[in-house]
Amino acid sequence: MAIDTESIALAAKIALNPAGFLIDKIVEATSKNVSKAESTSSDEIAVLKIEAERQELQMRMAEAQARVAQEIAIAKRIETAKEVEMEEFYDYGIEAHVGVKVDSGSVSAGVGGSGRRVSKRIFRFRGNTSVAIDAE
Repeated sequence: MAIDTESIALAAKIALNPAGFLIDKIVEATSKNVSKAESTSSDEIAVLKIEAERQELQMRMAEAQARVAQEIAIAKRIETAKEVEMEEFYDYGIEAHVGVKVDSGSVSAGVGGSGRRVSKRIFRFRGNTSVAIDAE
């Protein structure tokens, strides 16, 4: 029966310093994963970036189509209403501040700002006219 020196060395490492052995294995596994990720990540990242850009473009197109459909629906409703009341509010506000404070032994400075954009549209439709569509 042959004595396996590698097994004995491994058992000695575990018995003498179990925390060090675990840390060594974690570092070893992490370095393997990092090197593996570095070798394949550039292709995968490029594919993921392309997919993200594609989905963002689809989302923007869907949003634009929804806006157009909404405006068309409002226009059709305006055509068929007897009375239409529209209110539109636009408020663009910007606020900024700069400050300096001096105390005994310390000086502090700060800059801050905020901005807001509010737009609100209210449509009130009263009555309905019958619109006959002639199919010729």
